[in-house]
Amino acid sequence: MSDAQRGPVGRGEAATAADRALGVVRGYAARDAVAVTGALARAGEAEQRQTYAVLGGLLRSTLAIVQLTDRELRTREVVRLADEVAAVAPADHEFTVTEAVRAWARGDREGLRSAHTDDPLGDIHVAAVLTVLLGLTLWGREAFLDVLTAYEQVARTLPVPPEG
Repeated sequence: MSDAQRGPVGRGEAATAADRALGVVRGYAARDAVAVTGALARAGEAEQRQTYAVLGGLLRSTLAIVQLTDRELRTREVVRLADEVAAVAPADHEFTVTEAVRAWARGDREGLRSAHTDDPLGDIHVAAVLTVLLGLTLWGREAFLDVLTAYEQVARTLPVPPEG
């Protein structure tokens, strides 16, 4: 079993919000449903909120880089990638994720928000899939996985905020 599948807990370490956020993004990028599920295993409500906050920062950073490159995101490409990436989502979130990303691709912010309203795990999955499809569009799969490794190294050097 790979470290991506085991996650930090499988290596004997406590999972932080950054571990969970990067684990779920890496799982989606690697098309690894076990890693996606494992990254969020045993995450309570407080941990889910913290994970979502980290994912929000990662999504904003990735989107900013895409915007700086002036990379044109074609709706057809975004939808194709969204369908591919969302295919490894847990069954109870796959439809939500796909619908939210399709709404985002159309520029339908209300559709994006309403697709996962009142669902903290839905928020996490949507943010992770958006981050992955932007990363794949910008860098491709292998390079994006390398970018995630760099993010992980930075995250390990940051002070860990208390959970709860």
